[in-house]
Amino acid sequence: MPRFRTRIVRRDGRRSGLTLDADDLASLSSHVETRCQAFVISATRLGSERAAKKNTRLKGAILLAALDSLELMLTSGVRINAALRTLADCAPGDSSRALWADVVRVVEETGSFGDALGQFPRVFSPSMVGVIQAHEAAGRLDEGVRHVRDYVAQMGEIRREAIRGAAYPAFVFTAGLVASVVLCVFTLPRFSAMLRDIGVKKTNHVTAFFFGLSDIVNHNPRLLALAFLAAIAAAAATRNRRLRPLFDRVVLRIPFVRGAVEALAMARICATYSALSQSGIRVVDALESCAAVAGNRVYSDGLGRVVAAVRNNSSVGQGFEAAGVFAPEVVLAVKSGDGSLPEVFGRLSRYYSGESKNRVGFALRMIEPVMLVLVLAWVFGVALAVILPVVEVVNEIH
Repeated sequence: MPRFRTRIVRRDGRRSGLTLDADDLASLSSHVETRCQAFVISATRLGSERAAKKNTRLKGAILLAALDSLELMLTSGVRINAALRTLADCAPGDSSRALWADVVRVVEETGSFGDALGQFPRVFSPSMVGVIQAHEAAGRLDEGVRHVRDYVAQMGEIRREAIRGAAYPAFVFTAGLVASVVLCVFTLPRFSAMLRDIGVKKTNHVTAFFFGLSDIVNHNPRLLALAFLAAIAAAAATRNRRLRPLFDRVVLRIPFVRGAVEALAMARICATYSALSQSGIRVVDALESCAAVAGNRVYSDGLGRVVAAVRNNSSVGQGFEAAGVFAPEVVLAVKSGDGSLPEVFGRLSRYYSGESKNRVGFALRMIEPVMLVLVLAWVFGVALAVILPVVEVVNEIH
């Protein structure tokens, strides 16, 4: 759906600007008059429609609510275009309304619900589109929507666990970095000047270390800026295609963290394979989709080796065993259940979804004492740096 930048005048004479999505100028004018109680003065079409669709995003809760409503209407016998129009009319927010309006337009033009969803890759992943297309071809679209809804809910839970595992260390690191900068830039220079004013020329090693650190930060602002840029570059490097495999291998070597990363990756893999295989997607296509959502290049590459083995007429279980990256219990379960892989991966998905919560919690419990010791050591060092010169001055006076 095209996006317009508009200037409007309200009935009380006030003017303002809005960015809205609409099929054409007539629908834009109608929307402004009914929703905003205003009139359009000017309208300018923005950007590329294809780029706008590609970058469209929806919150997980909004998407789940929409899929719930869509499944209910389809199960009740409502036609797909009528159900989608209802979603577009009731959708909260301009982006959600524009998405469903575009989907219903493409469905009415092409007759394919899966192709319509494929235009929004940031909302509907290739796995979700594949499930819809398979059920659409089989005439069971309501079941496909239900499978996608369950898949979105499960992947949302896994994502929340991943965020929970990364949020606490990131918060502590950021807070410590900000506190250290404030200490070195504002507090320690003033304390050092005070000591010089009262005639203290020689300080102990602890105080000298912190004063020296403060001097480096204050007299070399470029060095501080370089440190911040290095931190940003390190964070960006984790998203770089060439450096990401190295980062993922290093993460899997960290004690306690390895278990959490493995559980999260396997939960994504098993949930995706279960959803796709139950929809009739071919084994090779399902495994390739799993590799795309694994979240860790070590497991993605392992699934790539499984796909290569299956294409060479090996079984999935043999491929998992030859990959060399999957846990023994996963290999055993897949090898023993080669004839019923959807059920096997469904059970593994439920197991690893629960296990990811336990392992993330365990990793946080192990990391917290380490971070606490580091913070206490830093605080204790700062306290000594401040207290020891005061004690020395008092002793000299006495």
